[in-house]
Amino acid sequence: MKAVWRKAGRYVLIAAVAGGAALQLGEAQQVAAQGTFEIGAAHLMEGQRNAFQMHLSSSLLFMDRDLSASEKEGAYLATHIAFAPGSDESEMNFSWYSPNTRRAGQVQYAKLASDTQAFPEHAAVTIDASLKNATYGYSANEAVITQLENETDYLYRLGDGQGNWTQAFHFKTQDPSSYEFVMVADPQIGASGNIAEDQRGWDKTLQQAIGRSPDASFILSAGDQVDARYSEKEYAAYFAPDALRNYPTATTIGNHDDTYHYAYHFNVPNENWELGNYDNSGGDYYFSYGDTLFMNLNSNSQNPEEHIQFMEETASATAGRDWKWKILMFHHSIYSAAAHSQSEFVLNLRDQLVPTIDEIGFDAVLMGHDHSYVRTYQMENFQPLKNHMLDGDVPINPEGVVYFTGSTASGSKFYGMESEREPYSAVREQWGVPTYTRIQVEPTRLRFETYRTDTEKMVDEYEIIKDPSIKTVVPELGKVELETSSSVLATEENSFYPEAELKLSGQNVEGGQYDISPESVTYHTSSKAIEIKDGKILPAENGAPGKIEIYAEVNDGERTFESNTIEVDLVEHEEIELLEAASEWRYLDDGSDQKRAWLEVDYDDSKWTQGAGPLGYPKDEERPEFGTVKTLIGYGGDEIDKIALTYFRTNFEVEDVEAIGDMGYVEFSVDDAVILYLNGAEILRFNMPKTGEFGFEDYQQDVSDEDLVSEDRIERIYLDEEALSHLKDGDNVLAAQVHQDDRFSSDLYWGMEMVVNTK
Repeated sequence: MKAVWRKAGRYVLIAAVAGGAALQLGEAQQVAAQGTFEIGAAHLMEGQRNAFQMHLSSSLLFMDRDLSASEKEGAYLATHIAFAPGSDESEMNFSWYSPNTRRAGQVQYAKLASDTQAFPEHAAVTIDASLKNATYGYSANEAVITQLENETDYLYRLGDGQGNWTQAFHFKTQDPSSYEFVMVADPQIGASGNIAEDQRGWDKTLQQAIGRSPDASFILSAGDQVDARYSEKEYAAYFAPDALRNYPTATTIGNHDDTYHYAYHFNVPNENWELGNYDNSGGDYYFSYGDTLFMNLNSNSQNPEEHIQFMEETASATAGRDWKWKILMFHHSIYSAAAHSQSEFVLNLRDQLVPTIDEIGFDAVLMGHDHSYVRTYQMENFQPLKNHMLDGDVPINPEGVVYFTGSTASGSKFYGMESEREPYSAVREQWGVPTYTRIQVEPTRLRFETYRTDTEKMVDEYEIIKDPSIKTVVPELGKVELETSSSVLATEENSFYPEAELKLSGQNVEGGQYDISPESVTYHTSSKAIEIKDGKILPAENGAPGKIEIYAEVNDGERTFESNTIEVDLVEHEEIELLEAASEWRYLDDGSDQKRAWLEVDYDDSKWTQGAGPLGYPKDEERPEFGTVKTLIGYGGDEIDKIALTYFRTNFEVEDVEAIGDMGYVEFSVDDAVILYLNGAEILRFNMPKTGEFGFEDYQQDVSDEDLVSEDRIERIYLDEEALSHLKDGDNVLAAQVHQDDRFSSDLYWGMEMVVNTK
């Protein structure tokens, strides 16, 4: 059924479509899109159809407003212009949206004449684009321009092949032997729940970055351009900043981009669609700029072997070039310090990729994903290298690779940092504001400067000098010192006492850090009750509890250095897991008011829905250790007015409460806040005020002024004797009230386990 009426001086068409969604197109777009309407939603791919029903109506309404502005100016209706580096400095790649058409568009470019800003049509080169799939109702156009000259101003414009053009946009090529570029990470437009606010933050970051580096050759984005992978409204906000039409941007596929919608938008050079491709979002690719080789991986791929193959094949194919610098980029940071830093996926990616990264000899690896900032030491074979020849603070001809994790470029969300500092982190910060990094490339110098956008101050700087004409002299070892991460070690494997690791540090004769090779170290202990393996202190089988002394010897060629002596205490320990992480929970997600009756042990929850943890939505929501959602629950049916509170209950048995000791903990991951009850008694609160009662209509942000703790982090809260006193013999009940941050929240997550020690 169709209806037409006049609005604001132009005709508007409303077409009824599957799922009740409505598609609005301007009059000029109706003819181009008519053939697409006749196809019908029933003939779309399932993924497109789902995306269409969920996102497309609002997205295309947004795009229509954007296109209609151009229409009033009589210009070609091109949006979502993706301007990217080409295969080398002499090329540029383009991709853009136009209303659905069978006629491919064009790119026209020309040198900017010094005496005018007008587009020089008489000197322009016209390149025909090709068409590919795009969002329903639109076509994507792709083109590559070539034979660009260095240090030259150009204008370009996009056309429909029938004489209609966009306005002209300017870019300037630079000297590829000495240049700079800007690195950003995780704009993730829409993650805050406010697309317009995220767009403002993103635009502000780019304005500041380009203001500081007006001669930047390009921008690198470490992934997660948008939050909802199908949302054209978020993509429109991502592409909105003017800078993206004047400075080419090499994008990376993040975990929020990993679908064919990403491939609709971006046209990258030297792409290998067979290696690294995940969910048809795109494969690994590479390009060069001067004497620098850039490789870009789609780290969403669950097959690190494909990335290894791509890096090795690219290195082999480009081996004829004498690269001065090699830079790698991918989304999932393998050396970060926040919520994702210890996830199984990230740790596996690190184990798989690092040997090849070392072998190929990359100088820097640029990453994102963890919405916080980390710069590592020079890294080689998973170890931080600190013993360098220095010019001030600048390492000269250092070994290894430096890894950067960029924080969010829009401020859409931030993750809390892990409490313990990682051995690889030279700098780790959560400033809570957007940041960007300016990277300067010279024949013998690579410099990194990171800035925050609120104060515009530089918050980190790092530089590498790589000059074969400089003879490298590394200072000798002066002394060694031994430390341990924990002085208490349990006789049995447990989760109360942390793993005890030895840290052996060296100091060179100039007072700087000295890198000690593990092969040069021998550890000595005063008892056979423990053994030391790979720097970890492990209890020996049937080892007697007691205090044990440890020291180390380091053989440095002709000399042997002996460390200080430390002491550890080996103690007996046993524990019981009362509730496993994947336990079954009953839940109520209908938005009703259960008052306090639902907390009682004998409350009848038999009519509630039941499922294994972790529980939540959407289905692919994931947390470290607990994994992806196993039981999909509801949110009330309205995406922009979700229910505030979901109820959860589960049972577990205690055989002998008298055997339970005075130590326990609850480990959980929750999005966004929880109050937990044991047999009707409250035992903990998380992301909620310490006092007060909160009901079924209370969102977290309405009752608390404090910022949310990172939603992706595993939390462990230890239970004291008072909390454990509520345990009883036989059947016990845990009840959790999980609150959303606000009515627009995009996800919910609940999973936990409970462990106690024995007497």
